[in-house]
Amino acid sequence: MSPVWQWVIGLALALVVLKLLVLWLQPRLAFYPVPGPTPPPPGFTAFTTIAADGTTIGGWYSPIAAEGPVFLYTCGNAGNLTDRIELLREFADAGGSIIAFNYRGTGNSMGSPSEDGVYQDAEAVYSYLIDTLSVNSSRVVLWGHSIGGAVACELARRRPCAGLVLEATFRSAKIMAKRILPLLPLGWLMTYRLDNEATVPTLNVPILFVHGTADHVIPQTDSEILHGLARHSAGLWLVEGADHNDVYLVASGDYYRRLLDFGRTAISGRGTP
Repeated sequence: MSPVWQWVIGLALALVVLKLLVLWLQPRLAFYPVPGPTPPPPGFTAFTTIAADGTTIGGWYSPIAAEGPVFLYTCGNAGNLTDRIELLREFADAGGSIIAFNYRGTGNSMGSPSEDGVYQDAEAVYSYLIDTLSVNSSRVVLWGHSIGGAVACELARRRPCAGLVLEATFRSAKIMAKRILPLLPLGWLMTYRLDNEATVPTLNVPILFVHGTADHVIPQTDSEILHGLARHSAGLWLVEGADHNDVYLVASGDYYRRLLDFGRTAISGRGTP
């Protein structure tokens, strides 16, 4: 065998190995599930629903008001709902109606997380909200944090809603992978998209963008770029000094007021607060 063919075969084998490595890495870089019981906090009700592929998904919901916006919350990629108790309880205490869930493989939800899987999870919870809790889609406001922003964007593309909140959300999985491992050509080989940069311009609903100015995980410029791409932006709220996970702590009561004001405006059809 000539040296040229040896080089070609060696390169092909290296690419195959690299592809397999990327396929193994991408769910581990995207999701950090923590399984286990997640009993609801006082005032919340536990529920389970079944995703399209048969996976059981668990979550909680607050008392659902007879009118006004109902928020469907899609969380970040680490931990489970017990890590969001303070946020969810304070939101409900501020007068908000909210439903939240554990991604598959997280908390009491079965299976293992994947991009397509978490999209199915969100659709199942949306259907539970509409079909079981009898909430009209015109009252539903989607709210995604971090990777949950991609889940909320995809859900808004697939199902009707009144509005969308994107908090600390990145542009795409490929851009995030390049930031995390800049020396590897992950973008060429990844199958995960989580591509908010492509989805946001297609959404015909008002979108409120929220980002901390001290976010060390996802730069605020990602929200600025997505905000510029939105067909119906309801504003970009940069919370001074807030990091990736503490916007609600830094902004305090103003955080819940702004989200609820946006929700009320979105379901009224006015688009922007």
